[in-house]
Amino acid sequence: MSVITISRQLASLGTEIAQAVAETLHYEYVDKEKIAGALADYGLPALEIERFDEKKPPFWDSLQFQRWKFIHFIQAMIYDFASKGNVVLVGRGGQVLLKDLPGVLHVRVIAPFDVRVRRIMKQGGKDERQAAEILRRSDRDSSGFIRSFFDMDWDDSDFYDLVLNTQKFTADTGVKMILESIHSLEVKESEKKAGEKLADLALSQKMEVALLDILGTDIRYIKVKVERGTVILKGAVTSDIYKENCQRAAAKIPGVNRVDNQLSVSPGYKYA
Repeated sequence: MSVITISRQLASLGTEIAQAVAETLHYEYVDKEKIAGALADYGLPALEIERFDEKKPPFWDSLQFQRWKFIHFIQAMIYDFASKGNVVLVGRGGQVLLKDLPGVLHVRVIAPFDVRVRRIMKQGGKDERQAAEILRRSDRDSSGFIRSFFDMDWDDSDFYDLVLNTQKFTADTGVKMILESIHSLEVKESEKKAGEKLADLALSQKMEVALLDILGTDIRYIKVKVERGTVILKGAVTSDIYKENCQRAAAKIPGVNRVDNQLSVSPGYKYA
């Protein structure tokens, strides 16, 4: 199994490159729309997805609980898609969530601002001022999303194995560079180790979402770990009902083989 994450600036040819790579390799292409569909299937309403999607940090100032839930949803879906392998993941912080995992190639596609302005003008019939504003807003929101959710810099080259500046070459050339990289011996030798770990990470995030619905902000006092399909719960809850609800929620998640519920019950416990 192989996974390619592609982070791209608007009008950098990143979308065209990502689509062509997926088509050439016969990989699943997963972008904003596909993830939104998966989120909706998992229970997050379309209106909420649109409301929370790629907004800069100030948007979240009064929405801390919703922020937690949304990011757990996003992580669960990213890990789910990646665990199946043979996928191109576009955006959504894949370069952060899957960093250092074996079998994953991280690509960044960029171009100078003035080059991107000219591309927007050519494609969309915008004047220079309008095109520049579209790009600034897009860059601001995408950068803000990564900063807000992951406290990371969107442009940090440490997250990428390959950075493509398309100022002087075509999308086809970018595709060839990615194909050469994904077929490298190093990637092929490491990709076999990733599947099981990604599946456990996906289950962990789904469990976090379930716990948020049960415990609200008190989820901060619960530790979730998943090992080969076994969910391990540690921490304290204030009643046997909460403990039982957590047990049931874990057991309902597809892919969970066993639940090791180590939660203690402390009715009078005051969290420090």
